[in-house]
Amino acid sequence: MSDRGRGTTQLHNMYVADFETTDTDKVYKYDSKTGEPIYYQRVWLAGHKNLKTMESTYFYNLDDFMNNILSRQNDTHREYAFHNLKFDGSYIVPWLMSNGYTVSEGRPQPGEFSVLVDSRNNWYNITVQCTKRRKITIWCSQKLFPTALRYLPDIYGTPTKKVEEDQDFYTKHRSLDYVPDERDMEYFENDLQVPAETLNKHIELYGLRFKKTQASQSFHNFETEFPAWRWRFPALSEEVDEAVRPAYWGGISYVPPHKAGKDYWGVNVMDITSSYPHKASKCKLPYGNVLYEFGEGKHPDMSKFWVAEVLAEFTLKDKNKLPCIPTKAVVEGGIIEDKEAEHDKWLTDSGGIVRMTLSCIDYMTAQESYDITIIRWMWSIHWAWKVHPEVARFVETRFNTRVKYKALAKKETDTEKKTEYDTMQNRAKIDINSFYGKFGEEIVKEGKTPHLEYDEELGEEVVVWKTDRVDIAREYNRKFLPVAIAITAWGRRQLVEMANELGEHFLYCDTDSVHYIKGGGQDKVDQAVQTGKIDMSKDTLGAWDFEGSFKRGRFLRAKCYMEEDFEGNLLATVAGLPADPGSGNFSKKRSCLNWDNFHIGHEVSPEESNKLRTVSTPTGNKLMPTGFKITEKESLFG
Repeated sequence: MSDRGRGTTQLHNMYVADFETTDTDKVYKYDSKTGEPIYYQRVWLAGHKNLKTMESTYFYNLDDFMNNILSRQNDTHREYAFHNLKFDGSYIVPWLMSNGYTVSEGRPQPGEFSVLVDSRNNWYNITVQCTKRRKITIWCSQKLFPTALRYLPDIYGTPTKKVEEDQDFYTKHRSLDYVPDERDMEYFENDLQVPAETLNKHIELYGLRFKKTQASQSFHNFETEFPAWRWRFPALSEEVDEAVRPAYWGGISYVPPHKAGKDYWGVNVMDITSSYPHKASKCKLPYGNVLYEFGEGKHPDMSKFWVAEVLAEFTLKDKNKLPCIPTKAVVEGGIIEDKEAEHDKWLTDSGGIVRMTLSCIDYMTAQESYDITIIRWMWSIHWAWKVHPEVARFVETRFNTRVKYKALAKKETDTEKKTEYDTMQNRAKIDINSFYGKFGEEIVKEGKTPHLEYDEELGEEVVVWKTDRVDIAREYNRKFLPVAIAITAWGRRQLVEMANELGEHFLYCDTDSVHYIKGGGQDKVDQAVQTGKIDMSKDTLGAWDFEGSFKRGRFLRAKCYMEEDFEGNLLATVAGLPADPGSGNFSKKRSCLNWDNFHIGHEVSPEESNKLRTVSTPTGNKLMPTGFKITEKESLFG
C-alpha cells in the first residue's frame, strides 16, 4: 500500500499485531440465550512485531498499545496487520472514538479515521490520519490469507507452527492486576511469529506493493501479464451493470428432494479439474463495448453473447433433472411476491409467469433441464465473444506449474524440497482460482460506519454501526461483469450436463463436483467417456476426475451431507459447523456427528459443537460457545 506522496511503505514500517482479551468485572447485560452475565471486555495483552527486525513489543492494556502505534516515532506511515480485524477492530474503533478521533466522510483529515467495512460486515482496514504528514493503516491479513492462523504455515511452508492451548487457557479470567506468565507470553509471541513469517515470505515473492486481499493480488498478477485488459474488457456504465447483474449466478449445490435424508450404498464422487479457470481459458467470453441492444418483442442474436430480461414460464422436465435457475434470477412474479412461502435457491417450477434475467449460456442450459416457454423478450444487450489467448496463457502456465510441482511434491522424500514444491503449486492454484472473481466485483458497494449514540439503559455513549455509506467505483477501477457471468454460466453448464447424464443415479452436486450411485451410475460415466461425451484425462484442465468412492452416503440438503469410507471413517460436510480442532485445513471430521444422529433437526450442544458466536459489548467483541442445529433449508440469501 503506497503512502500518499511518500512512496511505498517500507518493510521497517510494517508490523503484524494481535490482542488477547478477557472479561472485566463489570456486567454489560445478561445473555438472552443462556441467561448468563456478559461482561465488558478489555485487552490484557497486546503487541506488534516488526517485519524487518522481527522484534516484538508487548503491552498490557489497550491504551498503551494504541498510544504507541499512533505516536510520532520516525514520523512515517506505518501498517499493522491483524489476522482477524473484525474481532480486534471491535476494540480499536471504540477506543478511537472515545479518545478524540472522529469518523471521516471521505479521505481522513488529521484527527480523523476511516473504516472499510462492507454491508456484510467484512472488515478490510482502518486508516487513522494522525497528522497531516502521517497515517496509520490497520488491515486484515485474513483477507489476503483466508485461513485460520494454525494453517498459515501451510501456505509458504514457514517453520513456526501455532501453539495450541486447551479451552481453559482461552476462557481464564484475568483481572486488572494480572501479570502474564511464561505460558501466556510463549503463546502470544507465537501468534505474532506465525503471521510475520508468512507475510515476509509473501513480500519476498510479490514485493512491498503487494495487494491486501487474495483476489486483488491474483488479479494484479493477471493484469501485470495482460496490461491491455481494460481495452479488451472496458468498464460498464452503472445502468448496464445494474441491468445485467441479476444474470450473475453462483455455483449449484443441490440434492434432489426425493433423495434427501435417505441412505445410499456405494457412492462415487467426481469433480472437474479447475472448472472456472478452464472456462476462462477455453470458452468464449464477451468483450468490448456493447454492440447493440434489442427492445421488447425481439429475439436476441444467438451468434453473440447476450443478457436478456424475459417473461417466461418453466417447470423441471422430471425429478431427475438438475434445476439450474436460481430464485435470484427472478425479478418479478408470484414466486418472490409470496413472502410466506419458502422456495429453494434453485427452482423446479416458476409458479406461473415470471420476469427474469439470464444470459445466453444459461438460456441454452435451462432448456436441457426445463420445459421453458419464453412468453416475451423484454430487452437484450449484446457483446462480441471469443476465446482470449491472453487469458488462456495466464491460466494454462499456472495450471501447468501446479501440475508439475504437485507431481514433484508427491515423489519427493526431502521435507524441505517437498514443502517448496507444495508452496509453488499452491500459489499457482490460488492465482487461477481467484483472479476471475474480480470481474464480478460490484460497482456500487454499501458499507458500514460507526456512530456514537447515547444508550439510556447503560447511561453512556456506545458505538453503533449503520449501513449508511455508498461507494461508487471510479471507471478506472471497474471490472467487466459479463466475463464473470459467462465463466460461471459455462461452469454450471458442464455440471448440469453431467448431472442430467447420471439421471436417476445422481445424488448431489456442489459447484464442480457430483456424487452418484455407483451401481448403474458408473456405467453411464464409462459410456460417456467411451463416446467422447465427457473427458476424464488425468491432470487436464476442465476434465472430470474421479475423486473417490464411499461405502455409503446421506445427503440432507445443500452443503450438508455425510459419507463413510471403506475404513469406517465418517466424513461430514456441514456448512456452519466447524470441523474438529486440529484435524487439518478443509477437514471433514466432525466427531459430534454420527450416522445415527445425522438428521434434520439434530442439535449439537455448545460443549460439543466447537462453534463460537460473537457477542458485542461496548468495549469489544466476546466469543462464546454456541450450539448448532441442522435445519431443513440453508439460508436463501446466505
